[in-house]
Order: sequence, then C-alpha cells, then structure tokens
Amino acid sequence: LMREAVYEPLPTVVFTSATLAVADSFAYWAGRIGLDAKAGREVSTGVFPSPFDYRSNVLVGVPTDAPPPDAPGYRGFLARFLGEALAASRGGALVLFTSRALLREMHEAVAPGLAGLGIRVLRQGEDDRARLLERFRDEASSVLFATDSFWEGVDAPGETLHAVVLCRLPFRVPSEPVLRARMTAVEAAGGNPFTELSLPDAVVRMRQGFGRLMRRRDDRGVVLVLDSRIVTKRYGQVFLDSLPGARRLVTDSSGVLAGVAEFFGGP
Repeated sequence: LMREAVYEPLPTVVFTSATLAVADSFAYWAGRIGLDAKAGREVSTGVFPSPFDYRSNVLVGVPTDAPPPDAPGYRGFLARFLGEALAASRGGALVLFTSRALLREMHEAVAPGLAGLGIRVLRQGEDDRARLLERFRDEASSVLFATDSFWEGVDAPGETLHAVVLCRLPFRVPSEPVLRARMTAVEAAGGNPFTELSLPDAVVRMRQGFGRLMRRRDDRGVVLVLDSRIVTKRYGQVFLDSLPGARRLVTDSSGVLAGVAEFFGGP
C-alpha cells in the first residue's frame, strides 16, 4: 500500500517526527512502513538536536528500590510513591499506566489523600477524553491518571503539566491478536520478536509519553519512571539511550522524592 500510494507516485517524500528513531536507529520504523530495499527508493535519514534545553529543565528520576511490576509489593510501593511524589509536585501531573485495572486501583488509593491537599485527581473513563483534557488544562493543580491514547497527543504546556509519571515500561500485551500475528511473522522470518518488535515498539511509546512534558522552550519539570527494569535489565539501556539528555537521578525512592521536592522548591 505504501509503495503504490506514496513511494511510486511521489518524487520526494519527507517523514518527520520526534519519535521515529530508537537509539538513533530508524530500522524499526522504516521496516514497519516498507521503507527498505523493496521500496525502490534512495533513503536518507537524520537525527537533529532538539531546541529544548532538557539538561537544565528536566529531571528524570528512577527509584531503584521499586519492586518489579509483577512482584507482590509493587502495588503498595506504587500507591505510596505516587502519593508522595504528586504532593511534592503540587499536582500538575500526568500519570500514565499500561493497565486500566491498575489505574483504577491507584486512583482509589491515592485520590483521597491528595484531595486533602487541594489536588484533584482526574481519571480516564470518568468523562469524555476532550472534556477530561479541558478540565486538566483549566485546573493547574490537578492530576490526570490515564492510559492508552494519552501516551501521545496530549498538549498541555506550562504549569498545567510539569510532571509525567510512567508507571511501567509500555510493553504491549503479547496475547493481543495483531501483535501475536506480527511476532509470529518475525519468528517465521528467522528474527527475534522481542528485539525486533516488542522492545522498539515500547521504546517509541515511552518516548511519546516522555514527550508530553516539554511542549515549549520554557517548560520545565520531572519525568519519573517507576519500573526498575529500566536499570536492572540489559534492554533497559535501549530505553535510556532513546531519551533526551535530561539530568538523571537513579537512586532509592527516598532520594528520588527528595530530588523532586528540591526541583520544585519544596522543603
């Protein structure tokens, strides 16, 4: 379809986005849209520096003592950490999940305590997507718990959004029929479904989630990754190598929370 509709009839085609490359490689994205030798076209690629000063304006925090997402203690850790981190940021946060069930559970656990601090916790599913985003933008101290489509396409510059929390690395469920079919096709071709499909797909989604924070040059804030696999697993380095060059605070949860409080001028 791409060859017939785009590559063959058009003399020049330009693709551009902030999330096309995985660790500065376009192989995954190009393979997905048939932009390879079979496209019959000369292809030039380039990665260009961002105009945003990530080093000065963004802090990435990774609590190393977070239990693995499938461990029994993870939910308890997540509820405690979210409550403290969102209090330290004084709201203004987008908390991204990969599971609707976990989203609902964390909302029930965290929302009452934050409400006592004057921080309203909005939840995907309680209203239409557009109205939910409008409420989030209008109330600077609010927090939005979301999943799925909210990993991309959310534009809330300024004080409305100064903290992004990624609860888990965004790997898709392997049992999804379309993903399962693609993994089977990679295996049939002699490839590795994890490294060629699941991993780069998750990296792109993470970059999209990360990108919700900086929407203009004077934005600043924190990105918290509450999945210790990003530092304990070998593939975690691929995620780190694909993120912009922000300051990183990789330490225990108390150290990360102290760093967040300091970043926002807290005690």
